[in-house]
Amino acid sequence: MKQMIFGLVAMLLVFAATAQPKRAKADVKKEKQLVGSFVDVPATHYTIRDSNGNDSLTVTIASFRMLATEVSIASYNLFLDDLKAQGRQADYEAARIDTSRAMPYLPTTYFTLPSFGQHPVSCISYEGAMLFCQWLTEKAGSGEWIYTLPSEVQWKHAARSGRPPLSYECPFPYSMESPFLTNKNGESLYTYLKVGDERITMKDGHLSLLDSNREIVNNSKILSSTYFYSPTPIWSHHPNGLGLFNMCGNVAEMVYECGVAFGGSFFDPGFDIRIDSEKHYDAPSSLIGFRVIACKVEKEKVEGKK
Repeated sequence: MKQMIFGLVAMLLVFAATAQPKRAKADVKKEKQLVGSFVDVPATHYTIRDSNGNDSLTVTIASFRMLATEVSIASYNLFLDDLKAQGRQADYEAARIDTSRAMPYLPTTYFTLPSFGQHPVSCISYEGAMLFCQWLTEKAGSGEWIYTLPSEVQWKHAARSGRPPLSYECPFPYSMESPFLTNKNGESLYTYLKVGDERITMKDGHLSLLDSNREIVNNSKILSSTYFYSPTPIWSHHPNGLGLFNMCGNVAEMVYECGVAFGGSFFDPGFDIRIDSEKHYDAPSSLIGFRVIACKVEKEKVEGKK
């Protein structure tokens, strides 16, 4: 009897595996060439309760695929070059990298040198990110997948490795592996601004950082390898439970809802690189980039006339 049950379970698992939609090898290769590798984010269904313990909101999230890293400078420049090659000047102007908004101590060639190509792109507009998604859909979607920015709910779901939000859960992506900003060896799990107590003061009734401007960056007595004053490569550190890199820190990431990015950046202290950390913007910023998700196109069933 047990053998029959185990056999039935095995058959169901095989069916479930084969039932999942698979991309053609050529499409996967094209996708990787343009932007990189994607990971599967599982569907979920959970209920959020209010302070009295009563059900207040039911959340349902369909499965989707998410880019394992933030979109790189190299991928974004490939997109910009293609816009120019197609003569789409208006789109190019809307999507171009606004280098005037780069951090002042970064080299002027930061967005063009191949050595920085695998750093996350930043200093771009929301419209530019959406145009990139449209371009990627045209190039790699094959009529079956649509690339877009994740919604706030989708982004947070992926950052939590597909786990429902719980009041006692650590607010960082590595909560199951480490509830802290460093691992057991003291190695940083995120790219963020590390500050000591000596740089924190009370100003006008609020905690603030001392000398968090360019002068402190160029002061050799302060600057060290433990301080991040620019993003690190998109494959830095370790992935979360789903295989997603830098969901917090490095650059805050735009979501589909215009004007807000989540996860904090390389220039934010540890408390501000939580999953729920919000960064609002109305213009390109050196602290904000994005990653994309891929959703399966739902084809409508057309019934023929009898």
